[in-house]
Amino acid sequence: MGRRRELPHGRCVRRSARQRKHRYLVVAGGEVTERQYFKQLESVYGIVIDYRSYNESPSKLARQAVRIRDEDRRDTDVDPYECVWVVVDVDQFTDLRDAQQYCRSHGIELIISNPCFEVWLIDHVRVCPPSLTQAKAAEAEAVRLQVSGGARGKYVHLEDVGDLLDVAVRNAEKHNDDGKRVGRDQLNGPAYAPWTDMPAVIRYLDGREKRA
Repeated sequence: MGRRRELPHGRCVRRSARQRKHRYLVVAGGEVTERQYFKQLESVYGIVIDYRSYNESPSKLARQAVRIRDEDRRDTDVDPYECVWVVVDVDQFTDLRDAQQYCRSHGIELIISNPCFEVWLIDHVRVCPPSLTQAKAAEAEAVRLQVSGGARGKYVHLEDVGDLLDVAVRNAEKHNDDGKRVGRDQLNGPAYAPWTDMPAVIRYLDGREKRA
């Protein structure tokens, strides 16, 4: 907790810059790739993104997110989170329906990429090809396109993300078609790959914040 200054009328005001920026919570299973990407969004929009990662299933991540949000609400020294996103890959998880239901009933958002987050990275430079329905193939394509790299291809190599967001959203919309939307709504994994919900995050931020 930061030091506080006592004002003459008795109110305490934190000097933290966090009060001057909107705050968002992201809870994800990705320790490296997603963390790096959301830190870039933090700079693009001039916001605070509290990123937490856990090696857990989507439904457990959703419960972690609600726990963190509720604990944060008890801290009256900071503004509450504007929005809470649970960011997950499809992988081999079988509890996505439980995660979706839990998120909806607790007022937070489940952001799915199918098969993996690299679909969204690829969209920054081209439309993710329909053949990329498996995580290994999508990860390999992201490395080939040089949007990721480093150890195990987990490091984001995109520069000037803010300049690429409009392109990424348009590209994602091309493969997030109406047919796949049915699969996404039903959480039928094979029926909606490749897919990413990340455009919803960008649209939300564009509606609330100005890009730097």
